[in-house]
Amino acid sequence: MIDVLLGAMLEASREDWVNQPNRSAHAGLVRQAADIPDQWQRFADCVSDRESGGSYTARNPTSSAQGRWQFLDNAWRVNGGLHHMVVKRLKAHGLDDRAAAQVRGYLRDTPIAAWPGPFQDTGFVAVLLSGGQHHWNGPGCSGLAPR
Repeated sequence: MIDVLLGAMLEASREDWVNQPNRSAHAGLVRQAADIPDQWQRFADCVSDRESGGSYTARNPTSSAQGRWQFLDNAWRVNGGLHHMVVKRLKAHGLDDRAAAQVRGYLRDTPIAAWPGPFQDTGFVAVLLSGGQHHWNGPGCSGLAPR
């Protein structure tokens, strides 16, 4: 009975890190994956300010846009696989397969506005580095993107 209880507690603690990635054994690699490259920082600051005022919990009242970067939840999470992009970047920074599966499942099943900030930022960086900055073209920010 004690073995079952300890096993359940260990499994729960492994999954809890997904809700607080900055306070886990994976914190260093999560920070690295979420780090906005210097050449993109001015663009990112502009987009964050324009889209959400920097709020990770922001929700657009007229669309499914959510989070700091205002990803369209229906397009990016439900149908688009942003969670796969986040996990791919985390794995490139050293996340193991078991933890990656936990993150993928959590992000797939959780609205973007409820994702911890580091996972939202990792998604933003993944999109930028794959050439997707055009998703945030608009007044004032486009000219700040590196060429």
